[in-house]
Amino acid sequence: METRLLIVEDEPEMLLFLKRFFLRKGYAVTAVASAEEAWNALTETEYDLVISDLALEGMSGMDLLKKIRSIDKDLPFIIITGAGTIESAVEAIKIGAFHYVTKPFKRQELEIMAQRAVEFGMMHRRLSRLDEEEEEACDNLLIIGESRPMKKVMAIIEKVSASDTSVLIQGETGTGKTMLARHIHSLSNRNQGPFVTIDCGALPENLLESELFGHVKGAFTGAIRAKRGLLEEAHSGTVFLDEIGELPPQTQVKLLRAIQELEIRPVGGNHPIKIDVRFISATNRDLKKEVDTGGFREDLYYRLSLIPLNLPALRERREDLLQFVGQFVREFNQRHNKDVTKLSPTVLRKIMELPWKGNIRELKNMIERAVLLSDGSLIDSECFGAGGMDKEFACEDSSSEPVLLKKAVEEAEKNAIRRALRLAEGNRSKAAVFLGIGRRTLYDKLAHYQMED
Repeated sequence: METRLLIVEDEPEMLLFLKRFFLRKGYAVTAVASAEEAWNALTETEYDLVISDLALEGMSGMDLLKKIRSIDKDLPFIIITGAGTIESAVEAIKIGAFHYVTKPFKRQELEIMAQRAVEFGMMHRRLSRLDEEEEEACDNLLIIGESRPMKKVMAIIEKVSASDTSVLIQGETGTGKTMLARHIHSLSNRNQGPFVTIDCGALPENLLESELFGHVKGAFTGAIRAKRGLLEEAHSGTVFLDEIGELPPQTQVKLLRAIQELEIRPVGGNHPIKIDVRFISATNRDLKKEVDTGGFREDLYYRLSLIPLNLPALRERREDLLQFVGQFVREFNQRHNKDVTKLSPTVLRKIMELPWKGNIRELKNMIERAVLLSDGSLIDSECFGAGGMDKEFACEDSSSEPVLLKKAVEEAEKNAIRRALRLAEGNRSKAAVFLGIGRRTLYDKLAHYQMED
């Protein structure tokens, strides 16, 4: 993806120098002589960096910065001036300038500053794109389950994560498809690039195409400025197409072309843009049946499902239940300032028996409610069944001792670590990646559990 730079300078010689300098450095440069021209350019194209003189005829560089901040809080902006003062520098930084440079300046210093500003902007755009699915709160350690269905899934992921192969994750709602997609990205060679989530079922068709491919100014009502599409934003990273089964037929055609040719055409645009992304998709539908009934394009299905993964429902991986319970209890203890450490035998039995039709999401909601309603360190049937349970569950079995969550979770955690070490063939750094934790954290856990050998 080209780095798009907008330079605003009313001195012709300086404008020409800056344009040539940054063109040689590989930037796609637009050079203008006034803030008014710069504003018009910003409505036509989405830029990665603005470098502007402070003293301009008409609208000043400071005024241009204020105007940009009214519509874009993250676009990096560097001010250059030959008459710099401490007051103007402080004001520029307060408004949101990335840096303030006084003339004369060294070329190398300006180049380094521009690189840092672009990286700063990319980082903030990625942060603003972070997916907020509930599954994201789960620790990646929970992916490495000891149940047979999850072992099969993880064995496939181990083989394909490093490639750029398209992956299709199918599973019921609430099973953790987003979490698994993030895990695949973290193990890939693209893990330093962005992970961009696109919810194909949340937007109407015209807005969905704009989100995917971007648009030019005036492409439709309300398109007052150009916008870069998420497929372009994900350059060198991974695109996660959630609820891919909801994609409208016309958008399916355009997405197929993007995958085949690795290029996109913004809505209303005439020129294609090259992209470099990996595609991971997810759906709670049976896409093969959708293909058979004509609801989904067969050619797109085979493009997306080179590696199909079937994520098991929670009721099919009961061996992993306590690991989830322990994680959620720790999370909600911290969030709600509670100190739950034990489950009553009745609650434990019910957790293992319930069908969990809402999967991980349902379990998480129920554990949060139970932690909130607990009076002390114990989750009993009264607080766990507050949402409405059968009479059998309401009767607490007082003949058995409560189960210590810490002990049960530690056993599940040790099993997960053993599994990760086997997958990594003893390589601890690689095992830490599989677990989704830092290497130092893994070393601490190995020492704590006396598993160092």
